[in-house]
Amino acid sequence: MLNIIVEIIAVATAITSIYLYGNGWKYSGYFGLFSQFWWVLFTYLNEHTTLYVLCFFMILTHIRNIFKMRANNE
Repeated sequence: MLNIIVEIIAVATAITSIYLYGNGWKYSGYFGLFSQFWWVLFTYLNEHTTLYVLCFFMILTHIRNIFKMRANNE
């Protein structure tokens, strides 16, 4: 049951993150990092070890976008 709840939250936050990025919201990178917490937890709970690679690069992408969007909004 916990797996399903985490998966639903991960998917919902990912979709929301894409929506926020598309609208150019300056805090969307932070929301993306929040979303990655759920994806890492999903990966751990379901033992999808190779998915950690994607999570790592998505975390780096969100961090990069935080700096890029901060620079664009100044």
